[in-house]
Amino acid sequence: MKLQIITQTTGRSGRVMQQKRLVQGDWIRVGRSASSEIHLPDPRVALNQGLIMDRGGIVYTEGEAGIVNPGSTTRKAVKSIRLKVGASIEVGPYKFTVIEPPAGYDGAITIELVRKLEEATTGDLRSRATKLSLASLHLPKRSVAWALFIFVAVIFFAIPAARVLDLPWRAASEKNSITGDRFWNPGPVILAHQPIEMKCAACHEVAFEHVKDRACLECHKNIGHHVSQEMLRPVSAKPGEGLFEGQRCTSCHVDHKGVKTTHKDNDRLCVDCHKDVRGKSNQASALNVTDFAADHPPFRLTIPTETGLKRVRMDGKAPIKESSNLIFPHDVHLDPKGIKSPSKGRVKLECAACHAPNASKNTFEPVTMKKNCQECHQLQFEPAVTSREVPHGNARDAKVVVEEFYANLALNGVKDSFVKAFGVESEGLLRRVGEPTEDQRKVVLSMASKKADRVAQELFEVRSCKTCHEVKREEKEGQVDWAVAKIRANNLWMPAVRFDHKAHAQAPCADCHNVAKSKSSTDVAMPSIDDCRKCHGGSKHTLEKTITSNCLMCHGFHDTKHPWDPTFKPKGATRVAEGPTGVR
Repeated sequence: MKLQIITQTTGRSGRVMQQKRLVQGDWIRVGRSASSEIHLPDPRVALNQGLIMDRGGIVYTEGEAGIVNPGSTTRKAVKSIRLKVGASIEVGPYKFTVIEPPAGYDGAITIELVRKLEEATTGDLRSRATKLSLASLHLPKRSVAWALFIFVAVIFFAIPAARVLDLPWRAASEKNSITGDRFWNPGPVILAHQPIEMKCAACHEVAFEHVKDRACLECHKNIGHHVSQEMLRPVSAKPGEGLFEGQRCTSCHVDHKGVKTTHKDNDRLCVDCHKDVRGKSNQASALNVTDFAADHPPFRLTIPTETGLKRVRMDGKAPIKESSNLIFPHDVHLDPKGIKSPSKGRVKLECAACHAPNASKNTFEPVTMKKNCQECHQLQFEPAVTSREVPHGNARDAKVVVEEFYANLALNGVKDSFVKAFGVESEGLLRRVGEPTEDQRKVVLSMASKKADRVAQELFEVRSCKTCHEVKREEKEGQVDWAVAKIRANNLWMPAVRFDHKAHAQAPCADCHNVAKSKSSTDVAMPSIDDCRKCHGGSKHTLEKTITSNCLMCHGFHDTKHPWDPTFKPKGATRVAEGPTGVR
């Protein structure tokens, strides 16, 4: 989805100024948070106010705060609204107006601050200065209390009950479209549950009872547990006991609290076990943790090796090295003076020359020879005769190309090319006068074979392959071949951690990855926990100028490798399709 956002401001002179910019993505966040694509810097706006998404047209969805539709006579707060051309909504003190988008855009929105903070503050002070009390009105407390009780009982119980029970005034309430049962609604469900929002029985099997785990597992049957079944047995377990005995889905998840998530942002749920993790499970390998800023162990990296994956703690006891079978000095490629290019002279490279963000911008596309290297590292083998290059990726294929080229040149090459390649004043055998003999054919093909061997040796051992790869020479039965070690490029240093590069795009790469002076590809340039603590504090936010960071900011709980309950067999989500309509 591609939007044009126009920020409109009015100067003191009354002059209207507009600033246009492009915002694109599957989900466009709106709020006061610095990571929001549409940033609204006003304290009356929530950090994560809402989302703009494509649902067969542009839709704005918001959680608990609600939005105001100026086109409505009641100015009732709503959860979501479709943004059609000409429509306008109020998001906090801002007014969003949808206009006709220019060519190539999915939509265009103008944003204007219509209620300044000074105006709101003045009104708040005025309202506080005019507070009333029962004593000032000379009203008896008991009479007021009974009146309020009767009012609440009628409005919030009797009228809503009339819509679900066979009461005498039910027909009257339906005739007058009294929908008081909305007062019973506990709040909006998350986006993923909105298709079943009106089917209460999909989750609530029995009225006035907790949601059962089996109701969750009917749909989330592939959800994973936190750890394996073996690790679920605690240190002092009795037969049949488990590490999470007595815990339910709702211990950590609760719906009807907004459209974005169901999990509770409470580190206590994690710290209860992880403050003494090895005292909870015999097979735990993790270290204790209670808070990111005050009590969190050094990061642990996952590094591929010849025998599999190895996990290494960044504790500073020994330098961590990566064995990727690649020869790549970052300091050479990031030389401030630039590096020599075959076609462009000296070229100054930056990180983005090789590391391009993927479509979601949370991580990076793989680095490839064709896309990132071949412009400088060309694989030509006889540049005086041809611009042809050997294929990259298979050593045997590269050697065959060289052998076939020189064999063809020896038989069919014109004089100029023949002389440059072989250093002999002649031309291809089949171009010479007369019918070539078998002996002549063997002589020129032998010459071509020797030339191909010399060129292949130069390619693999000196000029091209050896520059970047670990190359091994193999001789068998008089034949020479070369084997290039397989690249073990590491794309996930911390596979169990959530990290979004897009949210950190304002920081230079070198703030976290110091590779400007790295001379070897074995160097590991991952940031340490101290680097992250420069910006991220703990959940208690005790450090100044840091971001409150709880466990769920970087870690998840469920792991699909460990089924929640291997014995559970869902009946199918029939209740989702057939459940009765719930409250509105």
